[in-house]
Amino acid sequence: MAGTKTYRVALVSCAMHQPTYAAGFAAHPRLEITQVVDEPGRIDEYIVHANRRLAEQYGVPYVEGIDRLLDDPHVDVCSVATQIERRGGVSAKLAAAGKHLFMDKPNAATLSEADAIVDAVRRSGVRTVVYGNQLSAATRRARRAISDGELGTVLALHWDLIFAKGEPGGLPSDWQIEISRDLSRFTFRAEGADPSGSGHNVWAKRELHEIGLYPLGLVRSLADAEITTVYAQLGQYWLNSHAERGLEDFALMHLTFAGGATATITTGRYGRHTDPGAGVNQLRIVGTDGSLTLDGRSPGAMLYGLPDETGATVLQRPADDASGLTALIDQFVECIDSGADTVNDAVDGRQQVEALLAGYASYFSGAPVQLPLPR
Repeated sequence: MAGTKTYRVALVSCAMHQPTYAAGFAAHPRLEITQVVDEPGRIDEYIVHANRRLAEQYGVPYVEGIDRLLDDPHVDVCSVATQIERRGGVSAKLAAAGKHLFMDKPNAATLSEADAIVDAVRRSGVRTVVYGNQLSAATRRARRAISDGELGTVLALHWDLIFAKGEPGGLPSDWQIEISRDLSRFTFRAEGADPSGSGHNVWAKRELHEIGLYPLGLVRSLADAEITTVYAQLGQYWLNSHAERGLEDFALMHLTFAGGATATITTGRYGRHTDPGAGVNQLRIVGTDGSLTLDGRSPGAMLYGLPDETGATVLQRPADDASGLTALIDQFVECIDSGADTVNDAVDGRQQVEALLAGYASYFSGAPVQLPLPR
């Protein structure tokens, strides 16, 4: 019965942010974690160990073979946190099998994969959500100000989101920097090494596709309109680990929306020593009747001190549910009950992937790119 049923959750891979999501599922009164699942032969040893650790933590089996979920009537929800390169195909397969999806972000690496997820969801009627900060305190405050008419008509938005993570290293002045045109890989791992500071044994990631999805999705939701043009610039300014692999550690995007509003975002990852805290997370909105500036990292607390042997200089305690994860999981469950759409579903995820890929196309061409992209 709606509002009382317990939904059983399979954790599909711990390649990325699954432990964070799992903690949210475990705390929810109507969700039950039943297993951790992954594909043998498609993952490295680090992910195998991470899968086994999480299964042991929640006292559930580790199952090898995602296809075993497809006809399992005891699984209602799949939380998909595979590598980005596998995520789209796995999600589409699970949606086609009638599983509700909680997807790590971005939910696909290519537009065809994102389209396949949307098609599978429409055929099966399942509920989906892509993780993002759409229900964070700052975003909810901004949405309230817009809907209540405090700002009048929204003219422009700007969101800075840059993570203070990763091993810094100045780039040699004679370094020939070239960002790779090969978008088949987004994440580079190195066993036992994590210079990106991500906590996933990651050497480097394409930060526009990885971190850029947050501010891109947020300004799109606040503008409440589709993106019509994208212009982007990428750079390698802080991290040797990115420059060595031809990946951006910084990106800037300019967006125009149907209806006339514009938005800019800056995103990326600078060295952990650049900022004693977590990095910059600020939103600015300009309207016809007023403007609003919000700090996405507050309220919270930071304790500064001298570096210890790990180089740490700050202890942070963010505000409860600062990212909006708990609220997002609550809404996801309610939408499964009612059949309503979540605040950031597979269609939203598809539009975000398209805009991100348009950003890369814009950088390589040096010109704005029109949306929608040609099929």
